Amino acid sequence: MKIRIKGDSIRLRLSQTDVAKIGAGNAVLENTHFNDSVFSYLLESHTEPTAVKANLQGSQIRISINDNLANTWANSDQVGITSSDDVKPSILIEKDFQCLTVRTGEDESDMFQNPNTVC
Repeated sequence: MKIRIKGDSIRLRLSQTDVAKIGAGNAVLENTHFNDSVFSYLLESHTEPTAVKANLQGSQIRISINDNLANTWANSDQVGITSSDDVKPSILIEKDFQCLTVRTGEDESDMFQNPNTVC
């Protein structure tokens, strides 16, 4: 899982393994170490009617999506899930596609096939 933060927006991009985990109701967690500190971001599912929500707990960003929505998304061709307009920060959760150009040293074997490579 990758994260991009810009202003009041957060974008998560998930590999095939990550999408399968969240679709099955399991959480996906990433950690970034800063010497003696750890920044982490977590994607999990919830049973509340709210589609997508986020909060900050210490040095961890916790994003959660409705479990039915997560399962439907994981088992379909749907690319992304977005939060409603009233959620701050805005959230975009996407399936991560392989790049169209080869990047030396990057393993993209668990990324989704880029739809722009198929005629």
